[in-house]
Amino acid sequence: MKRIDPSIELIAVGWDEDPEWNKKVLSELEDYIDYISIHMYVGNEEDDYYSYMGTSKKIESRLDMLEGVIDSVMSEVPKDERVKIAFDEWNVWYRAFKEDLLEERYNLEDALVVSMFLNSFLRHCDYVKIANQAQLVNVIAPIMTKKGDLFLQTIYYPFSILANYNKGVGLDVHVDCDSYKLEDEKEVPYLDVSASYDEEEGSLTLNVINRHREDSISTVIENQKGEVGNKVDIHELSAKDIKSQNNFEEKDNVGVIERTFDDASNRFSYEFPPHSLTTLELEVSE
Repeated sequence: MKRIDPSIELIAVGWDEDPEWNKKVLSELEDYIDYISIHMYVGNEEDDYYSYMGTSKKIESRLDMLEGVIDSVMSEVPKDERVKIAFDEWNVWYRAFKEDLLEERYNLEDALVVSMFLNSFLRHCDYVKIANQAQLVNVIAPIMTKKGDLFLQTIYYPFSILANYNKGVGLDVHVDCDSYKLEDEKEVPYLDVSASYDEEEGSLTLNVINRHREDSISTVIENQKGEVGNKVDIHELSAKDIKSQNNFEEKDNVGVIERTFDDASNRFSYEFPPHSLTTLELEVSE
């Protein structure tokens, strides 16, 4: 196909849990493919909130593992020319899966896990160049429809927020906060953070998930380069109950609160509400 059209891009099938498979695929196909794909679906089968909020550990380990294989196999190739990652199936899917069905209904904690996927993709954006949900309407989907009507599921909002307010380049962030332990002794920080910078617009975006179920977390945010303006545009996804969900009768149980904050600087304080995703848009000048 590439002999007919050299501009096309090819994706080979990877395996998120098997580095040997990925090594074999890359070793044989590195001269032909542009991406290697992995899939991942997660759930909260045990109804254990804090274990579920540790899902990002699994996402990060899968990405770190695959990036390590790519670097190992293609060590002689410049980094920007190496095969990239297509995370081309991912989502929360477990309730309907048990019943061999596909119309999953999502709540707020599911939306926070979707936010963790997106934060991970942004943190790994030097390798993850494709990251798409495979289904968008009705089937394990952010949009539910019936004849003459629709509603937006909770997982719609993280996708909408991060897609619309993150542009330019992904930034490294240093996060120092309290954490909790999972059963396997892994430490999970209460805050999950990603950031991006749009040089053209002069805007810095922070995406912060507070995983704590009950408590707000007060923070100090410090900017290392340029001057932050006073005004911050805030997009907050939250609800009183982590099990809150939308439906055809109650479409706005979970949604995005928009507001502004006028006391930002290169070092300012901000309090993130419990079980929430908050995106802060800041103006930054050189």
